[in-house]
Formats: sequence, C-alpha cells, structure tokens
Amino acid sequence: MAILVFILFIGGIIYLLRISRGGSKMVNPLTPVEEKSIQQILEEEVPFFKQLRSGEHRQLYIDRVADFIESVRFTSAGNAKHVFADEVLVAASAMIPLYAFPEWTYPNIREIIFYEGHFDEQFESGKNKSIMGMVGDGYLNDTMLLSLDAVRTGFDRKEGSNTALHEFIHLIDKADGSVDGIPEYFIPKHLIQPWMNMIRQMIIEIRTRESDINPYGGSSDIECFAVVSEYFFEKPELLRQDHPEVYTLMNRIFKHYSGKDLNVKI
Repeated sequence: MAILVFILFIGGIIYLLRISRGGSKMVNPLTPVEEKSIQQILEEEVPFFKQLRSGEHRQLYIDRVADFIESVRFTSAGNAKHVFADEVLVAASAMIPLYAFPEWTYPNIREIIFYEGHFDEQFESGKNKSIMGMVGDGYLNDTMLLSLDAVRTGFDRKEGSNTALHEFIHLIDKADGSVDGIPEYFIPKHLIQPWMNMIRQMIIEIRTRESDINPYGGSSDIECFAVVSEYFFEKPELLRQDHPEVYTLMNRIFKHYSGKDLNVKI
C-alpha cells in the first residue's frame, strides 16, 4: 500500500512539473520557411500579437507559438485541407491565455484534428451540423477537434467568437482533473468562492437577457468560464467598460502568478 501511495505521489509531482515547465517532445519540426513565416502570419491575423508593446515580448510570443506547433500533431480529417497558417492561428490562440505564464504549457494536448466545416458528436461534418470545436475525451483524450472555418474566422473581431481560444480555455479548466468552470491551477484559493459567485450571477443575467455576454455562456459554469475568458482576451476594453467587476477578477486570475501586466495595449 505504501509503495502504491509513493508511486501516485511521484506521478502527481511529474504531472505538475509537466504543467509548469513543459517538456513536450518535438513531433512536428518546423522548416526554415515556416519559422520565418510565423511572425508575418501573426502580424496579419492576430490582434493580440499586434498589441504587444515590446520586441522582447513579441519574440517571446513567436517562440512559444513555434514551440507549440512543434510539440503537437496537426491532422486534416475528411475533405479538410489545412495549411501552415491554420496551425499558426491555433497555436496563437493556445498561447494567449498562457501569455502571462511563460513557464506554463499544455500537458493535455497532443493532436489537433481539423474538420472542413461544422461537425456533430459522431464527428461527421455537413451543412446541418452545429459543433465548431471540441476537447476530446475517452479514446480522443489529449485531442482537440476544430472546424477550419471557425479557426480562420477566429480573430475576426466582427465574428466576435474565437473557437480555438474557447477550447483551450476548456483545456486550462481540465488541467486540474475536472472540467467544472474553476481553473484551479490559475486561481488562488481565496478567489474561488468569489469566482463561483460571479459565474452564477452572470449565468442568471445571461439567461434573463440582462447581459450582453454571448447566450452560450449561460448554459453552464463551464461554458460561462470559457465565454467570459474569450471576452477578456479578445475584447478586454469592452469587458472592462461593461463588466468592470468581472474584468478585475479575470485580471487577478490570469495574471496572479506573474505579478505583471499583460504588456498589451488595452
């Protein structure tokens, strides 16, 4: 029994180290041409990158995007035909919520599967399908499924929704072992109850149409966390103006460990 407890303890330590220090193997090495094109794609497509204030922070973001691409397998399913720019957009989305945590990575993702358009729970794509992104479970554990259409419009401010970013927020939520809307690896213990209170109040406001937050956020604590996080990273000035308490609490959660601002113009 003591040996089993010791093994579980060591396993837990290794898992935490993987979360905080990375350690993913290179499975998708970049070519020199791809490496050089990352910055251009970010400058053309990703508002978050364009708002970074210093060359040092811009280079850090580029490097982390490159590292993510090299550590994850990208696969096109069915009629989907993704290109390198799609991989950059997914990696850019992944690194946004971890921007203030330079030593952190995702230990719970090994493959991104692209679908041509929307798909369903049986992973079939078509005109009448409704799913744009999904974090896999069971035999698809450590896998994320994304619609190419959703990836390519994710940074379009007119669309107002970044599906890839939304799904990576779910991965952050999942890192503590459960998807429950409480990011326990990010949120200090003393903020958990205020966070839960805020989420539940927001869900009430969304459901009673007293809020301008995406109605999908009213479906559960889990989706409320993901949707509000999208607003925080994609439209921080709007969230700060319309929901200052929510903005303040989100700011404390996603910047708690770094003790610095996000180095973006917001």
